[in-house]
Amino acid sequence: MSNGQQRIGAVIAALEKVREHVAALDDDAQLDVATYNRWIGMLDGVVEGNWKSLMLDDAMMAAHELLMHIDAAIAFLEEHREP
Repeated sequence: MSNGQQRIGAVIAALEKVREHVAALDDDAQLDVATYNRWIGMLDGVVEGNWKSLMLDDAMMAAHELLMHIDAAIAFLEEHREP
């Protein structure tokens, strides 16, 4: 497994933990997206293409909306895990 694949796996694992936390909150709870963006930022130099489009522009987001973005990012990264 390459370093890039390991990094993608680590980001997926981190996003899954973030997802667990967010899923336990009230759907309308407002959350800062900085934690999500920090993990997406770990893809710098690992994923080719426009991975920065996975980053969120909003500073705050409802938990149910953030869950959708986390799930989509995990799915995207899982598809790009293999060389």
